[in-house]
Amino acid sequence: MKTKKTYALLLFFSAILSTVSCVEELDFEQLEDVVLTPVFEADFIYSEFDIEEYIPDGLPPDTEFTIPPEVVRDTANYDLVGTDFAVDNLDRVELTIEVRNTIEREFTLQFQFLTQNGQPINDQFYSILVRPGLGPGTEPVVSPQPGDPNNPIELSQQDLNQLSSAQKIATEIIVPTLNTDLRGVLHIRSKASYYVNYEL
Repeated sequence: MKTKKTYALLLFFSAILSTVSCVEELDFEQLEDVVLTPVFEADFIYSEFDIEEYIPDGLPPDTEFTIPPEVVRDTANYDLVGTDFAVDNLDRVELTIEVRNTIEREFTLQFQFLTQNGQPINDQFYSILVRPGLGPGTEPVVSPQPGDPNNPIELSQQDLNQLSSAQKIATEIIVPTLNTDLRGVLHIRSKASYYVNYEL
């Protein structure tokens, strides 16, 4: 019985020694060369425009009408970068926007960043051209398409420095003249991808 226990003990220690002998010496100074480059994603703009909700009551069929711009404007809280640490360690931010349209009209989606007091920053507008849809019951037309400008919208480190005080985002759908016979929906969804570049 003692022989079996001694044998098992020797096998255990030899396994440990072989494991220890395979470990290389660690160079902790290599940690100084480590660069973290994670990517974080956040919701950006989400909206829906159903034309049927905006057709004025009492208009006859096949009648043109317009929607006042203030009706399709919206302002929401959106802290773009949050802290100086984020500004200093962000490589870039990419804003990916997808608009799905079944309304047989071309639209423009535009947005800009605002301060906490609602003041525009640099008067910079970002615009997305929305292609006309094919009518209700059809497959939505997606904009922007691959190869379109502003797909995605890239904010460089220089842009982020200028936008560091952004606390809100103002969006507007620029609507053309519409017709009471038109039907369909405009779906807007988007995300912001934050590319971090941080050296330990």
